Amino acid sequence: MATDKYSVVPVELIFQIHKSPCKVVLAITGGGAEIIGELLRHGSGSATVLDAVVPYSTDSMDRFLGRKPEKYCSEKTARLMAMVAYQRALELSKANEFAGQEIIGIGATCKLKAENEREGRKHEIHVAIQAACKTGVSSLELTADRTREEEEKIAALLVFNVLARHCVVSEIDLSDVIETGEEKNEEVIEKYEFVSRPVGDLLKQRKISQDNNYETLSMARINLKEPEAFEEPGESGEPEKIRLVFPGSFDPCHRNHVLMARLASEKLGEPVHFEISLTNVDKPPIDFISLNQRLDSLRIHKNENFMGGICLTNAPLFLQKADLFPDSTFIIGADTFNRLFDAKYYGGTVNIPAILKHFKEKNIRFLVFHRKSTEFCINPDVPELCEIVSLDEYEDDGTSSTEIRRKCENV
Repeated sequence: MATDKYSVVPVELIFQIHKSPCKVVLAITGGGAEIIGELLRHGSGSATVLDAVVPYSTDSMDRFLGRKPEKYCSEKTARLMAMVAYQRALELSKANEFAGQEIIGIGATCKLKAENEREGRKHEIHVAIQAACKTGVSSLELTADRTREEEEKIAALLVFNVLARHCVVSEIDLSDVIETGEEKNEEVIEKYEFVSRPVGDLLKQRKISQDNNYETLSMARINLKEPEAFEEPGESGEPEKIRLVFPGSFDPCHRNHVLMARLASEKLGEPVHFEISLTNVDKPPIDFISLNQRLDSLRIHKNENFMGGICLTNAPLFLQKADLFPDSTFIIGADTFNRLFDAKYYGGTVNIPAILKHFKEKNIRFLVFHRKSTEFCINPDVPELCEIVSLDEYEDDGTSSTEIRRKCENV
């Protein structure tokens, strides 16, 4: 294959990418950013590239993600970048004529060779892809001694390979540029997770405003009887009525979640349905690798008496959840309770009387559990909608999903 003196990737492969139906938004932190030029240099780049951004500084990255990541160079951050890029691609495709074509987002974050770097500093590359029903990530730790330019080339090639695989175009053989011998042992580690179309569609709804519904509120109910299975609409006749809902991120589900669910089920005599909203108000949606990790932490309890099922939605706000689960009781903690009846939680665009009216119209109640170091802020009009579980029945021990994640990362 021909490669001109300016190119990292053979020109023929670039044009094969452009002939595919794929439309992409690229988000690259700096390392490997030359792949953007590769895709545009030879013409016809608009056939593939919807947008390309380089959030290079930490402040730029924070703004791009809408949050400060736990680590700037990690597999998880690459997935977050790919998800934000995918959402951007969806927006651009709706504004143009590309809605029926394959839309993807690619995120890449690297830690490459730098001047005067500390001894032992790890060099790594993480490239993620987000599509309608797929999340993937390719990670590579560089252990051989190379120049910055050589590492930049490897990063660009890895980004290209992730894009090429999705476009069904031949990938570049990296064995010529990475060390695969026993001493170096450089290897691209890949992870992929796929979901059903109804789950993927939850990410496609356009949010109108913070206090408003999405264009179409949707739900996908997971069939716990079969691993990786989802209940399609009408699959098993009329679905059971959901009366008891436990909303949360469950990243991961831990012992306090289980204790709350068990006690709630015993008190109300109903099975608990755990609800996870893939979309969020102030941060990127949940990617499918992260989703599967959360589902695994819930599937462990599938045979427990309290377990009713798992519901995935695109309803981040409780006003929206009330539309999906009318005539139900929501299990919440004290911190959520305090936000729930605070107008600031809704951006100041919804007042307390309107919130109360909506919950009453939907016949919603709340079963509220104490949280360690959290005091209740109770509006006088709220108690009729709530039951607060006494400390004699349940006392939080301070366990948090955040702390569990941190411990796992440090192992």
